[in-house]
This record gives sequence, C-alpha cells and structure tokens, in this order.
Amino acid sequence: MIRLLVDSMCDLPKDFANHPNLDMVSLNVIIEGVAYRDKREIDLDGMNKFMARGIVPTTSQVNPGDFLEYFEDCAKNNVECLYLAFTSKLSGSYETSCLILKEVKEKYPAFNCRIVDSLHSGGSIGLIAVELLKLVDQGKDLDYLAAAAKKIIPHAHFYFSIEDLNWLYMGGRVSKGTAVVGGFLKIHPIVSVEEGELKIIGKSRGPKKAQKTIIDKTAENIAGYLDQHVGIAFNGSMKPVEEYDAALRLMGVKHIEPVPIGCVLAAHLGLQGTGIYFFDTAPETILEQTKNN
Repeated sequence: MIRLLVDSMCDLPKDFANHPNLDMVSLNVIIEGVAYRDKREIDLDGMNKFMARGIVPTTSQVNPGDFLEYFEDCAKNNVECLYLAFTSKLSGSYETSCLILKEVKEKYPAFNCRIVDSLHSGGSIGLIAVELLKLVDQGKDLDYLAAAAKKIIPHAHFYFSIEDLNWLYMGGRVSKGTAVVGGFLKIHPIVSVEEGELKIIGKSRGPKKAQKTIIDKTAENIAGYLDQHVGIAFNGSMKPVEEYDAALRLMGVKHIEPVPIGCVLAAHLGLQGTGIYFFDTAPETILEQTKNN
C-alpha cells in the first residue's frame, strides 16, 4: 500500500480531500499565544473572526512529533509513503521531515518513503497532489510517483491578489511605507509562488484591475489546456469568485471549483483575496513526453 502525505498548506478539491490513500499533517497557527493545528483545530471562518478584531496570527511548521508518529506508524504497518511538502523556501517542514525520516529509517531500515519539495503553496500543491492520487489509483510504484511529482511541479501556477497590504507588512513582506502608500492608492499586489518563493509579480490599482491581471496571466500561461479542473482560491467575499468563474468560462474552461485557502496562508495574505491555480500542460502529456525522452 502507498499513502500520500500532504500538509495543511495543500488546498484540495472536495472530491479528493477524503481520498482513502491520503493523509495530512498540520502546520500551526498561533493566536494570542495559543497554537492551533491548521484545518484540524481551527478553520478559516474561525481564524477570520480573530483577524477581523485586528489580531495578527503567526504561524509555525509541522510539529516534529507529528512526522515521527506518522512515519513510525507507516513503518510498523509496512506502508510506503510519499510526503509532498509545502515549499522548503517558506517553511522548515520539509527539512524537519527529512531529519525525522532519517531517524525512523535507522530504526526501520526497510521503511520505504520519499519526500518531495513541492516548491508550491495552497491550491497549486493541491493540483499536484490530485495527479499523484490518480497515479496511486493506477497502481504506480513509489519511485514512479516521486519522479512524476518532480516532473509536473514546474507546470503548476497560482496567482493571487491581496486587498490589504497591511497583512504583507505585518508578515514582513513589504515595508511600512509601502503598505501606507499602497493603501492610500488602493494598490492590490498580485502574488505568486515561483521557484518556491512568494513573490509580488504585479501591482494593480483597485480590485477590478487586479482580477483582470490575473485573468490575463492565466490566459497567457494556460496554453490552450482548457480541459482541466481550474481552482479558484478565496478568502472573504464570494463576489470576486463569481467574476473569476465567469471569466474562466468565457475563456473556455468548463471545470472550475472554488476552494477556500488554509489558515496558514490566510495569516500571511489577509482577510480578503482571490486567485486562480492551474496547469500549463496536461500532466499526462508531461509524463508521456519525459518517458519518450
């Protein structure tokens, strides 16, 4: 048996969130000195109530003990696993999991496990995880799964707009001056995780222009691969989600699903934001091309 392990930075569509071969470990959200396991002990609505009161959450990586418990349980039960980790450039979870796995393998040398750095966040990790679960269902072995993940990772994209620059300031992503001026001018930054790092890739004045920028970047990079399930990430109002849905359908995309972002991501991006995640090439095509090469 092969199990896919993700962490709570992976935002999955409903049809795959309860897949029988899927497990999750949580990063932590710390609110007023109390640590909550993301998606287990606190959900997005619950955290937004704190943030609406001006409380700024902080976050921390997956507890080492959670990795230890999971890997040992798999080892004892002869279960193979692949951990698809939140980008190592934004969290220590990947490095911690590697250290814990090394410790577990000293005790259980036959334990077969792979750890893959997704270099992504949120919905784009979910895209990759869905493809891996499909391969698990097809009976692919662990080495194939790990190799497949690394091949499709560069082809996932996630663009997200933020309404309030103060959250980026409080998270250390922009300066106080930038946040003040940006708020006055109604600047909406467009962010993306590129090569594992959270980057501001554009700035638009007002929400409509920000949405248009994201739609344009999606149209530019989706490369005609319209027969895929495109995700709309959101926190806050559903009106932008409806507008993205309409724009994607005009583009020719038929399979669209809104998925709320996780608490850890919301802690850094704020109370209101929306985005789109998608592949630029069909994963089956990527794997077929690399096999032939």
